[in-house]
This record gives sequence, structure tokens and C-alpha cells, in this order.
Amino acid sequence: LSQISYSLLNDRSGDYQYFRIDPELGSIYTETVFDRETKGSYLLEVKSVDGWESARPGKHGQPNSDTAYVRVFISDVNDNKPVFAQTVYEVDVDEDADVGFAILTVSANDEDEGANAKLRYQITSGNTGGVFDVEPEVGTIFIAQPLDYERNKGYKLLVLASDGKWEDYADVMVNVVNKNDEAPVFTVNEYYGSVTEELDGSPVFVLQVTATDPDKDADQEALRYSLHGQGAESEFIIDEVTGKIYAQRTLNREERAVWRFVVLATDEGGEGLTGFTDIIINVWDINDNAPIFTCAPDCHGNVPENSAPGTSVMEMTATDLDDSAVGQNAVLSYRIVGNTGTGGGGSDMFSINPSTGTISVAMSGLDREQAETYLLMVEARDGGGMTGTGTATIRVTDVNDHAPRFTERSCLARVPESSEPNAVVLELSAEDWDTGENAQLTFSVVAGDPEQKFSMVSQRQEQRGTLRLKKRLDYERPSEQRFNLTLKVEDLDFSSFIHCVEDCNDHAPIFIALSQPPAPLPEDVPVGSSVARLTASDSDSGQNKEITYKILQESDPLGQFSTAAQHNLVVLASDHGSPALTGSATIQLALLDVNDNGPEFEATYAPVVWENVSGPQLVRLNQTSTLLRAIDRDSAENGSPFYFNLPLELHHSNDFYLQDNGNGTATITALRAFDRERQKEFLLQIIMSDSGHPPKTVTNTLTITIGDENDHAHQAGEKEIFVNSHRGRMPTTVLGKVYAPDPDDWDNKTYAFEGHVPNYFILNKRTGFLIIKENTPPGSYKFQVCVSDGVWPDAVSGVTVYVRELRDEAIYNSGSLRLAGTVQYTSPLNLDLLYDLGHIRGRNVLYGVMLSYEDDLLCL
Repeated sequence: LSQISYSLLNDRSGDYQYFRIDPELGSIYTETVFDRETKGSYLLEVKSVDGWESARPGKHGQPNSDTAYVRVFISDVNDNKPVFAQTVYEVDVDEDADVGFAILTVSANDEDEGANAKLRYQITSGNTGGVFDVEPEVGTIFIAQPLDYERNKGYKLLVLASDGKWEDYADVMVNVVNKNDEAPVFTVNEYYGSVTEELDGSPVFVLQVTATDPDKDADQEALRYSLHGQGAESEFIIDEVTGKIYAQRTLNREERAVWRFVVLATDEGGEGLTGFTDIIINVWDINDNAPIFTCAPDCHGNVPENSAPGTSVMEMTATDLDDSAVGQNAVLSYRIVGNTGTGGGGSDMFSINPSTGTISVAMSGLDREQAETYLLMVEARDGGGMTGTGTATIRVTDVNDHAPRFTERSCLARVPESSEPNAVVLELSAEDWDTGENAQLTFSVVAGDPEQKFSMVSQRQEQRGTLRLKKRLDYERPSEQRFNLTLKVEDLDFSSFIHCVEDCNDHAPIFIALSQPPAPLPEDVPVGSSVARLTASDSDSGQNKEITYKILQESDPLGQFSTAAQHNLVVLASDHGSPALTGSATIQLALLDVNDNGPEFEATYAPVVWENVSGPQLVRLNQTSTLLRAIDRDSAENGSPFYFNLPLELHHSNDFYLQDNGNGTATITALRAFDRERQKEFLLQIIMSDSGHPPKTVTNTLTITIGDENDHAHQAGEKEIFVNSHRGRMPTTVLGKVYAPDPDDWDNKTYAFEGHVPNYFILNKRTGFLIIKENTPPGSYKFQVCVSDGVWPDAVSGVTVYVRELRDEAIYNSGSLRLAGTVQYTSPLNLDLLYDLGHIRGRNVLYGVMLSYEDDLLCL
């Protein structure tokens, strides 16, 4: 075999010079370093020659040879870095652009090929809050979270392009374009103002409201205010630019004490979005009304004569149209300024309670027979010095305290023997200083007529009696020639006994008058105590004179004394005849006050001590005063002055201190700062004593509320809500409140959707209650809500709502469930409820659990 040798042939391309060939083996080697990006392939012409002369014709002694072309490809090495087409990109995006919207596409070039030129894009910095994202293989940048110009009006994103070894960076400037998506917000939810009534010189400044437009770079000077509600523009006006509210008319508190309005703030010069706040204006009182007696012009009262001192006669009550809740303009005091009538000495005979206006008997000696009527001039004075007067007409009613008497001490009469029965024998008259029923007189024969030959006929109201012949007389009988009769006159409180030979029940029992009225009783008289003893007599005989006593039911319907200072009982005396006859008597029982009521707080106090306020600080018991006052339902002598103290175990308390001011009032001091999150209220026991004999001491509890300060940040929360719909007919429904846990409970939070939210939901921005619209289709809806309290950083809570369509079988096979002894429970729970024909199962789901305390029902 001949030896073959190899060589590279020269060509015009010059590619041969970068290679060499082994002449014996034919192996080709490189002679330089290549750059694929400069030239990707080389074409070589290789010649092979054997070592012997060729026997082939035409070779002329030359060896045999052949040529071949070899194409050499330069394989790629990742030696080139990607390069962005631009070093800086800039784009404008509206803040209300939807999530997923592509804002621009960045592009880089890599001169390598294949896998070495496959680029991936990534945002490395400037993406605050993860608002943007990029398609890693395409370079398209899109919105991943909702934009908010008010939070960030621009982003500088640093975008990386990498081929796995080399990388390049480009800046992407994203300018967020502001949109008017935020309504104006007032500094507080409610404004309170006040204006004094009867002020002249309108308009009078009352208060100023202030709102701001949360939109970034918004023109705050473009806000316009408007006032709405009854009285707007007529009684009150608002400056639409400054928000100042004025009273433009003179106000009268007695006509209306509180005005309520709504103020709207609209941005963009009144053409944009609107926010609102509530306005409450209190009209301050001045002392422009004098007291007026409620009973005027006729103020009448009655009192029995001989009434004991302290007996209540009547109420002289006045009213004052000024404000009784604030100041002293309507605090009234009463006094008797004179006796203007026929009674004489009335201002001394009667007294008046300076606080209540109750007129009482001041001294003993009331005698109707001496003075029947008293006219008292009573003055009512308010705390501002204005007075009103009224006349109290007091009529002294009669008590049967006088016995009747005949106008003649003796009399003489003659009767013819021939006189017929019923003939008039004698006319008699009597007098009684009492009046009315107490002066109605009855005449009778009580002695000297054993055979009842005579009878008396009474004209009670005329106070006259007629002696008539009852039986014929026989002068021949010595016993009928002369009669020495004893006649008796009596009023209703006296009775006599007449014995007859043959009796029929023709006399009703008659009560014997008491020598003096029953003594007043203390109101705590023991049950079973003797009140009074009444005696009645009956002129009949046998069982016709046997008497049974009882109290007329209408005078004491409950069988007990009512809560009154005086009781009028009607006592009946019935004999045992057939038919029975009944007499009656009225007894007046007066009650004396006993110190059986302890002091009470003058008003329903609801003091608030704000947390985190260092002590000591006086506790304000109401809007205007720090004074603790008391009242007592007993009479004045068992009432004020009052004394205040704390229980012994609270004398060294670090919480509160009570100071008795020595004038019937007390003040309470908070000694330290409080934390509402540890304790929301304190039940302070206060020992109160009156000035009775003996004094009455009670313990009342004052509830002191610790006011909440926004000293805790609220947190983001998560809530899952499952909603069942049947045949797509679900109504608009409140799903509950967005969950954002916060130890503070008095914060004024606002709620707003964050980012893209399906149109099936409504959010109450003030309460945080989420509402699902009717006919929401089945599916799962996930969105976010931004919760703000104006102090702490906003928190973004997540809400997921699952709407499921119930099949008809679930409705038809439903059952009821009753749980007893349950309590209110509204927190995430595991709930498994089984029923024969249906199955409800929930895991880590917030169900709305609502209890009916009347029926113990659990509603899911």
C-alpha cells in the first residue's frame, strides 16, 4: 500500500490559514481563537495524495490525488451579555387601571444563540408593595396590585435581563396619574357647637367644619361646603369656602333647644365627589322666662280643721321654660309672701316646702268656725332672680267637733184629749256650729213616754223637729194627764238608746262621735296595731240591736293603706235584723313620715374618665358639674344635708378619692391614669347618709366609665364567608363586618376596598359592614379592604366569599335544630351539625351566629 498524505489547499476566502492538517493522519487542528459572533463557519479544501505514480491515463507519472471540502462550524459559547434596547423606560399609568393591565414591554438583545441567548426578565428593586410584575420570558410589565396615587405617585423599577451567566439592567420610570377617587373627609364624624339664645347682631359665628381631599396633589382650596336639614338657610348658613357656620336669626331655646344638620363637602369646586358629617348645635339658655304656677288662676286646697302640724294641704307647683338641665335658670324655690284673704294670720298658720312647693299646716289651731278660708300669696323664684306669684285658696273643711243644742232650754205644750194621731204637739228648733252633714240634726223622745204616745219628726237640714201625737190620749187615765218628756237632738256622730215594748227593726245603728280625732300614725306602724276604736248603738232590741262592723270596700279596695299621707276609711255598722240596717262613719287617719328612705343620686350620673390621663383629675359627673348631689324621698326633716363617704376598704385606694364638701355635695378625684383595655369601668360604692333622726345610711354604686383613646394599632385580619343561594334568588344581604382586630373599641374607623373588587359587593365605609348584592352568581370572590382609623398605619384585611348554589334536594330535605342554654358566640369555629335528611359541615369558617334570647334559637 502506498502512503497517503494530506494538505490544505489555498483558496480565496483565506479560511485555510486558521487551520492545519496532519499530513499523515489527516487530522485538522485550529491555529487561532475563534469568535462565532464574527464568523460562524469556515470552508476548507483538503487534498489527499498517494506516494506512487498513477497508472491512470493522463497522469503522466503523477500520483493519484483527490480533493474534498470540509465545513467547520464554530459552536457558540456564552460570551456575550444581554443589552437592553433602552437604558431608561418611562410610562404613565392611571391609578384606577385594572390589575393585570400591561403597562409596557422591555426588550434586551443577546448576540449569542440557542440557550445562551434565552433571556429572563425580573424586577429587582423599586417595586414597593409588589404593585408590579413582569412576564419573565417576554418582558411585559403588568399591574399586580391596585395603584393608589395617594400612597405612591411614582415608581422607579430596576429591571434585570439575564441569560443565565450575563445580565443587564434598565430603569423603568412609572408615573401614576392621579384620578379623583377619594371623597373629601372631615376631621371628625360629628361636630358640636353652641349658641346662646336671644343674641342680637346676626349673623353669629357658631363653629367651623374642616374637610380635606385625600387625593394627592388635590386642590384643597376647591372644596365647597353646603348645609342641609331643617333650618338650613333660614336659621343657619354656612360659608361654602371656609366651612364657617353662622346663626343668622335670633334663636329661642324654649322653641327648639337642639338643631341637627348634615354638612356636605364636595371637591373640584363642588362638581366632584362628596363627603359628609353631622352637625349638632345646642342653644344655650338664658334666664328669659319667669316661673308660672301650673294651677293658675285657680289654686285650691282643702284641709280638715284641727289638722296636726305637718299635714299636707296642697301642691303649689310652678314651671320654668328655661333649661332645667343646665345652670340654675329653672331651679325654683318657693315662699309664702303674704296673706291676702279673710283668714287672717295665714302666713303663720301654713308653711311651704321651699323645694317642692308643698303647703302644709304649720301650727295647731285650725278652726273652721273662726276662719273658713285662707288666701296665701306664694312666690316662686328661679336661680336667676325672676319671680312668679300665685294665690293659694285654702278652704278649711268641717269636722264634727260641736254638739247640737236646743234654742230653748225648756218648753210647755198642751194637747186636747180629742186630738187625732199625728196631730202636731210642739215645734222645736236647735243649732249646731258645724256645717254640712255634721249639722244635720235628728230629734227623738228618749224618756217619759213609756207607752209611746208621742213621736218626733225631724227636718234634719232645717234643724227643726216636730213633736206629734202617735196614739190617742185618755185624760181619765192619770198616767196620761201629764207627760214629762225628755227630748234629744243629735247630729250624725251621736246616737241614743230607746227601749220599746214591741220592737221592729226600724232604727239603723248610729256611731258615737269620738272625743278627738285619732292621733297621727308613723308610716311604719306594725301590722295589727290598733288605729282607732269606734262604737255604734242601735235603738232596737234583741238581735235587731246586735251590731257587726266592717270597712267599706270602696274606701280601702286593696285591704291595705295606700302610699298617701292621709287615709279616709268608711266604717259600716250593720245590725242583725231582717232586713239589716246599716250606719256609717268616716275616720281620717294621718301618717307621719319615718326616715325609711336613704339618699339617692340626684340624677343618673354617667361619668367618663379618659384613659392615659395622669392623675389627679376631678371626675366630671355630667357636662357642666363635678359636684355629686343627692335627693331623699322622705320629708324635709329626714332629708338634707347629706353626707358622703367611701367604704373603709377604699380609703387608701389608688384609683379614686371622694371629698365631702360639707355642704351636701361631694367631689370625686381620679388618682391615676387608667387603661381601658385592662378595665373598661369601675363600680364605685359611695356611702350616703341623710340628716334624719336617726339618720339613714345607704350605699349607692356609681359606674365610672374609662373613655377609650386610640392607643393601639388595629391589625389586618382574614375572614371567609360561605353564602348559599337557591335558584339564583339570593336577596341583597349583609354578610357581616370586615375583620380587623383592635383592642380599642371607641375608634372611628373607615373602610375602603383595596384594589380590584367584583361589582357584586357593597362596603359601608363607616361601619365596615359588607353587603352582597342580590342574584350574585356562584363562585369564589377574594378581595381586600383597607381599614383606617386616622392615627395608626392602615391595615389591609382579606375577605373571601364563597357563593354556592343549593340544589332543590337540600331545601326539601332540610330540618330544624334547637339548642338550649347557648350563649352569644361570634368567632371562627368548627361546626358539625347532623340531621337525618341533611348534612351541614364547616371547617375553620366564620359563621354568623345570632341568638334569640326569647326562644333560644341558633340561626346559621
